[in-house]
Amino acid sequence: MYERIIYETGDHQWRVTINTFNGIEYFHFRKYILDFEENWIPIKEGVSFPLDLDNVKQLFIAMLEILSLAESKSAIEEHFKELLADLYV
Repeated sequence: MYERIIYETGDHQWRVTINTFNGIEYFHFRKYILDFEENWIPIKEGVSFPLDLDNVKQLFIAMLEILSLAESKSAIEEHFKELLADLYV
């Protein structure tokens, strides 16, 4: 349903994915490695949990708090203004 590479080196990736299992949507933050055929495959390293509004809200709050530790509010607004506007239109 959704997939985004968050971090990548030559031999591994970290991806955010969303999929459905038994009728329940799940959020995954998982490490991927290259197999012998040069295909990216997920491994057990990572986390997953049911995707619901409260979990997404808490994850969003955590990401904003992490960003605020490194940047001021004005810098966050500058870099994410268009993204936030697109999300809430």
